[in-house]
Amino acid sequence: MGAFDRIVVVMRPDRPREVIESIVRSRAPSASVVAGGETRTHSTWAALAAAQDADVIAIHDAARPFAPPSLFTRCVDIARAEGTAVAGLPLADTVRRADEAGVATEEVPREGLWSAQTPQVFRREILERARLAAGDRSFGDDAAAVRAAGFPVRMVLGERRNLKITTMEDLGYARELVAKGLVGMPALQIR
Repeated sequence: MGAFDRIVVVMRPDRPREVIESIVRSRAPSASVVAGGETRTHSTWAALAAAQDADVIAIHDAARPFAPPSLFTRCVDIARAEGTAVAGLPLADTVRRADEAGVATEEVPREGLWSAQTPQVFRREILERARLAAGDRSFGDDAAAVRAAGFPVRMVLGERRNLKITTMEDLGYARELVAKGLVGMPALQIR
């Protein structure tokens, strides 16, 4: 059994809707497709409006295609119990702040620092209150909007294979992982 009752796909408003719907329908025939906004935050609010009957909302970036179903399930279960659950990884690298010329100015202690991933999962009432508190502001991710509204955000151990594809180098690496059978596209399981 899957972690979700339904899926809402939020598309960029400047993309041809019929192309996106065709792609979505081939993998998730019952999914809804809605136009997003100019920012990630506005797209999240569009998804929230489209999922009026959901008690828990899980937000996931298409740029992270290798998130395993077990990570979704874990985040949904924690959000049901605690209100929020954001996948992420504790930082392992040394972190340095540098000036405009690239000269290191300070080492930032990494204890307690996490690299956020998606899924980011919230009980509806928390996300609704974050939406009201946000006004016209935009945030880097949904957890930032929830934090700005005064709610704690529970970090959940994510997975290294849940990489984000944003550059051509990332895409090449992702293709290599798929070719080697190290990651794949899991089948959708909807309740």
